[in-house]
Amino acid sequence: MLPLSRYRAPDDPVLLCPGGAITAGTFFAQARSLAGTLPGFRFVINLCETRHGFMLGFAAALMRGQTSLLPPGRGRGDWEHLLRQFPDAYLLSEKSLDAERFFDLSPFLTNCAAGSMRMPQIDSGQSAAILFTSGSTGQPAAHPKTWGQLCHGAAHLAEALNWGERPSCALVGSVSPQHMFGLEATVMLPWYAGVPVHAQKPLLAADIAIALRQCGRPSWWMTTPVHLRAPLKTPTALEGLEGILTSTMSLPAALAAAAESAWKVPVMEVYGSTETGALAIRRTASDSAWVPLAGVSLWREGEGEGRRIWAAGPHVGPPVQLGDEIDLQPNGHFLWLGRSTDLIKVGGRRASLSALNRSLTEIPGVEDGVYSFPDEANITTIASHEEPLPARRLAAVYVSSTLSPQDVLNALRARIDPAFLPRPLYRAAELPRNAIGKLPQAALANLLAQCKLEMNLADRSRFGDAIQRMVVPAGHPALPGHFPNRPIVPGVVILARVMEAIRTQLPHIELGALLSVRFHSPLAPGQGFLVSPQLQGAQTRFEVRLSDVSQVEPGALIASGQWACRSKRLAGTAGV
Repeated sequence: MLPLSRYRAPDDPVLLCPGGAITAGTFFAQARSLAGTLPGFRFVINLCETRHGFMLGFAAALMRGQTSLLPPGRGRGDWEHLLRQFPDAYLLSEKSLDAERFFDLSPFLTNCAAGSMRMPQIDSGQSAAILFTSGSTGQPAAHPKTWGQLCHGAAHLAEALNWGERPSCALVGSVSPQHMFGLEATVMLPWYAGVPVHAQKPLLAADIAIALRQCGRPSWWMTTPVHLRAPLKTPTALEGLEGILTSTMSLPAALAAAAESAWKVPVMEVYGSTETGALAIRRTASDSAWVPLAGVSLWREGEGEGRRIWAAGPHVGPPVQLGDEIDLQPNGHFLWLGRSTDLIKVGGRRASLSALNRSLTEIPGVEDGVYSFPDEANITTIASHEEPLPARRLAAVYVSSTLSPQDVLNALRARIDPAFLPRPLYRAAELPRNAIGKLPQAALANLLAQCKLEMNLADRSRFGDAIQRMVVPAGHPALPGHFPNRPIVPGVVILARVMEAIRTQLPHIELGALLSVRFHSPLAPGQGFLVSPQLQGAQTRFEVRLSDVSQVEPGALIASGQWACRSKRLAGTAGV
């Protein structure tokens, strides 16, 4: 039997809220009240959006002997699928749902009289939760966890962070508790260590700063690499920050170093998976090797194509075969080399999609990016071909407010084999990552399809549309005297054509003021040029490039700038 938590006194804070703390006495009184009224089902689908609601529902389910099902998303399709898969399950949320098997948790979130600190004891072998993978590598798969596994994982994580027996810190979480890292870092870890967690899930820099002030004590920020970028874009003082713990996707060393420089705290990264929980940790800014958590064993079986990596430990359960390639070192540490299922072959050369993604996202100015095989869901099938597939090329999509597709291609040429240069390469306003930073395959496929459609439209217009592929004729009335013996098109004429092209390509927006413009090279009368606009929030960025019919690639950059506009945000724009 293991305790539900290690809070020591009724007035120990469990949740830190803007209006005050919810103490252990109050929280566990609420949990006992809820546990006594839960429906008599075997499984509960915890869809609570607030941290208070999730933790209360999770605690009550444990006390009632029910297993919490934690779907990868809270959309209707996610929980309807689980209700069909688990007939003996009901829905739990603090928000009303139009469903037959639904229990409203909201009445139990209000304060009630604090009870005694007699901590509930839970059987270590009890099935505590079933988590589901995000779908970023295929269909979501179920992975059960016992109460003992979750407790051992929290203990090993606290030890790896050097928290000691009685830590005095607090936690601020930007991750959802329905995900394995969120469950470990923002529920199990504070319960095991007996420390409070902020009740909200701040994402914006200002909200994170407010949450840290409300904690009133040194605090760790539990986040993802995606959420870590935002506060670094505009210098934000995060007073009271003691450390950062991140997971769910690879953390670039440059991003970790920038965070450590900005806030003077260690940035730690967790290696793990839904199947295993946390397995190892490292300080990414200074260490490339991973240090396994206490009790974790990693070993290799077989050689060559049949080589397999296994992991085991008290919180892992039966040994789990990892889907990664790692380099085990004599001291027990290891280097992560990429996913074992994402090895691809192009033009007789092999590479890892994970390594290519790192090459893309480590380009200065690239905020996010990912490689993909267009119209191909099963990467392992591609990797298994004995012969190269010369007709198939990699695609990639990236996010940047400063770099054109050609800029990114030029940077990639210095980093990777030319065989793996993406064709096509798209620029998008953002990638469709979910709340924990993962890229579900279906969402990525939809984005690539949209980018492909937009690129095809741009190609058609470039090779024949009189509006998109433009020419300022030699007889234009603005040209005489500009300049003698070497006429060039005035900038104001180019901008007038840019306005015309934007209104044609993006007819649903209304242009406002010209925010900025830069002229990079002259445009001569009679030269064809292409206007490429990209809608980003309340601004339309544009580029003007030479574009002769004989050209496959856009030519020299003529002008670039930004125009204010009113429009709904566009998901992506065509690249090259």
